[in-house]
Amino acid sequence: MHIIDALKWRYATQKFDTNKDIPEETLTEILTAGNLAATAYGLQPFEMMVVKDRVIKERLIPASYGQEHAGYNSALIVFATRTDIDEAFIGEYVDRLADARQLPADVAEGIKNTMNGDLGNRTPENRAHWAANQAFIALGTVMAAASEAEVDNHAMLGFDPDQYDEILGLKEYNLHATVILALGYRAPDDAWQHYPKVRKDLEDIVKKI
Repeated sequence: MHIIDALKWRYATQKFDTNKDIPEETLTEILTAGNLAATAYGLQPFEMMVVKDRVIKERLIPASYGQEHAGYNSALIVFATRTDIDEAFIGEYVDRLADARQLPADVAEGIKNTMNGDLGNRTPENRAHWAANQAFIALGTVMAAASEAEVDNHAMLGFDPDQYDEILGLKEYNLHATVILALGYRAPDDAWQHYPKVRKDLEDIVKKI
């Protein structure tokens, strides 16, 4: 499906068909798109936790303020940001970068110093906000890829991140739940699929200078 047609087809699915699962190959393709998403420095300060266990997903419904589509879906992706964006985390990334691009040691050290100078001088709150912004870029990429594969999706900020952290044991991985995305296939009786998509006219949202 062409990307524009896919985005026109997409809607915030309220009810998924729980009898239809996403083929593993399709899910891997969608997740690969998220892995290839742009991030500042290419640092990828987040992970995508894929929750498919039905019991765990049902436990997440109360932590999602009762939104059943958070629990009744084919897969729930939890974009969880790193809480340990420190010199060690940055150093590990720069080492991979230097190895892949065969960078001279002094160039790699310069990159490392630049990143440490930027991120190290931020407050913990600002660094967390920065990491969340990177996760949102990946979220958009994953949503577009899912829609292109004709996999329905619903992104949510309406959940309790601390409860998600506890239920999924994210703290032990130095992760914090930031935004979630339910994936699956729309239920035939989901009325929302019949509602027209409402967006601004292009000329009202685009300004050319």
